[in-house]
Amino acid sequence: MNINQTSLTDTENLIMNTIWKYVEKKEKVNVSKVAEECFVSKATIIKLSKKLGYSGYSEMFYMMLASRKNDYSLPTNDIDALFSDDSQDLYIQMISELLRYYQNEKILVDSLGFCDAARDYIIQKLLVFNFNANFCYHFEAFSNPSFHSGLYIVLSESGARGEILEKMSRAKENGFNIIAFTTDNDSPVAKMAHTSIEIKSVRSGAHHYEPNLFTAKIMIFMEMVLSSYSKRFMSDEPKSK
Repeated sequence: MNINQTSLTDTENLIMNTIWKYVEKKEKVNVSKVAEECFVSKATIIKLSKKLGYSGYSEMFYMMLASRKNDYSLPTNDIDALFSDDSQDLYIQMISELLRYYQNEKILVDSLGFCDAARDYIIQKLLVFNFNANFCYHFEAFSNPSFHSGLYIVLSESGARGEILEKMSRAKENGFNIIAFTTDNDSPVAKMAHTSIEIKSVRSGAHHYEPNLFTAKIMIFMEMVLSSYSKRFMSDEPKSK
């Protein structure tokens, strides 16, 4: 997001600075709260969001959040904890907002190893939702003139594979927003991504096998993202800003 500060009034700068305050703390704030703190109407804030090219306040907030480096760790081992961890709601809504923002752009999903199953699952689900989703076979795909921007979702358990890092670098050069699922938010893949979701994995041998939920949790998390997307953007019910 590139905002020319000289094009904003003092009141608009105050609104933006107030929102950035919450973004920096990775704390969700609704339009009513911002209006109250800035002593302006909600309509003024919504008008500003449209001036900046967004559909409304919600899209503006989540795209501001997505423009910052974000790291989140899912609860470890316990699948049930995925449905009771309130802190992940911010990231679920942010990624669902990113999907809407890039709904007319290319969405590429990439992986190596056992999590290929999650990659194929995500692509199929995105196609059901009418997204232009596909697998990125080679970094030269980003040389395609039509791939000038979009969303790049990376699944990498190790977070260090050179093939993935090379494609991520090319994706960034072409203006793609990158979401990475990995086991370590300090890994090279996580550090290169705009948003990284950490999912701890368990390594064990066949004779003393422990369940490794890395791939399963990616699929569950994306199911929750798509559920959020459906409720927020595909429901016939009126949506509050």
